[in-house]
Amino acid sequence: MLNKFLIALLMGSTAALTAGYTQADSTGLFIAGGVNYAQLDTNLDDEIDWDDNIEAFFDDKTVGYNLGGGYRFNKWLAVDAAYWDLGEFKSDRLDNGETLGFDTSIWTVGGIVSAPLWILDVYGRAGAAMWDVDSRYIENDGTDLYYGAGVALNVFRSLDIYLEYVRFDADDAIDTAGLGLRWTF
Repeated sequence: MLNKFLIALLMGSTAALTAGYTQADSTGLFIAGGVNYAQLDTNLDDEIDWDDNIEAFFDDKTVGYNLGGGYRFNKWLAVDAAYWDLGEFKSDRLDNGETLGFDTSIWTVGGIVSAPLWILDVYGRAGAAMWDVDSRYIENDGTDLYYGAGVALNVFRSLDIYLEYVRFDADDAIDTAGLGLRWTF
């Protein structure tokens, strides 16, 4: 009798614990947000009209955030739009003793292709990135491609915890690694 009770308790507990995971491939609207670590390695001597012949080297890392939303059509395909604030990149010390810094913000629109593996989604993403750079010496903007890959752990039916790499392929590439949450309604 005790064995039957334990078997029933074990089966019931297993069903209750895995019930949320069976709904992990939910479809519909989603919102997302996270933190990202960005890296830029470039030389901006052609971008700035210096009085002297000065070169600005950037080998900097920043921490920023991203917020967005989208629609998941099925467990394999989604579209999204997001705002990325990558923070302020600072140059190495210039010949005149100053450093140069600039803020970078990006709006993205793109698609996501996923391969669901039980409670994990492995995905790739790509799209258009509309970027804006502002500083004392530089004001520039443009539209370029972005692409990346990531993995999302499905938790509590429609909540994902994701880890991803995204590259913004602007005039000078910016690489990011991010961690965040995505909630599907």
